Amino acid sequence: MSSLDLALQRALAVRLNLQISLSQLSIVEEWMDIHLDRWLEHNPMPPDMPPDGDVVSYLAMIGSDLRRVWWGAWGDPRGFVPKMADYFKLCNIAKSDAALLDGIGEQLEPKLVGSWIGVWGGKVTTGWHFWDPHPWSSVEAMFGTHEAKFQLKKFVEDNQIERIDRFTQSIGDSAFSEIEIAMPGQTVAEQVTALSAAFTHFTGAPLEAALVERLRGVSAPQFSLSVRIRGGKVSRVGALAPGIALADIEKLCTDAKVGVDPKLSKIVGALGDGIARVEYGRAGDKAGVDVYLEPGELAQGNPAPPPAPTEAN
Repeated sequence: MSSLDLALQRALAVRLNLQISLSQLSIVEEWMDIHLDRWLEHNPMPPDMPPDGDVVSYLAMIGSDLRRVWWGAWGDPRGFVPKMADYFKLCNIAKSDAALLDGIGEQLEPKLVGSWIGVWGGKVTTGWHFWDPHPWSSVEAMFGTHEAKFQLKKFVEDNQIERIDRFTQSIGDSAFSEIEIAMPGQTVAEQVTALSAAFTHFTGAPLEAALVERLRGVSAPQFSLSVRIRGGKVSRVGALAPGIALADIEKLCTDAKVGVDPKLSKIVGALGDGIARVEYGRAGDKAGVDVYLEPGELAQGNPAPPPAPTEAN
């Protein structure tokens, strides 16, 4: 079997496994299936990708309480942009949203682009993202003058941050932008301290002491901060940690005082090739823990894989 055949076989298996996982999630109502299927069908397959940029990356997120699900894919723009254009056309993308995508694409010239879709709060939300680093100076120019821009600018300058690692944008009503910033510091302790200070800066309250202590137990200094902006204000802040074992994630949820659905371990074991990252997020007075996996070919009902290494995949 050729390498292309193997890649095609794996891509089909990943799609099927993502679809199968939906049956375990009560938040996904029947009317939402068509939107999730449409998104899957409009991601490029291996034959659609250029030979020198043929990798298609997938990431799936499950909320610890099974009240949130998110799928994302990205890769070389030459393979993704045509499929994304068709997908957003079917989504009836507004001219303003399309113009924003085109404008930012021309300004940043990303090397890794893709689309995403999520279900939370009884709604389906979709959009696009860039997954390669870009200078903060270039990203700053894309934001207008508002409270969140000043908060971000001060944080970046105070911490001497030179780049962002991801830019995400939703489309439709009440759209949001989100950026990801790698935390300064050479050690886990330094980065966790920086994360807690970032939460104080953006939300007015540091990370809980128990949560800080738990995060300090992670062995790899690969922490990031996600900042979501909606309507000119910071609407959500997230602490992203490298992948840890599911048992440790459950302890993290206890520290964060958020729920863990009993079916979480089954879904994680059946869906993923290992936990890639975990995120503690705070939006107003609400908090949650999200588990990110690289979806694989494990059949539904298989036992969970062994704990993932602490290094991010």
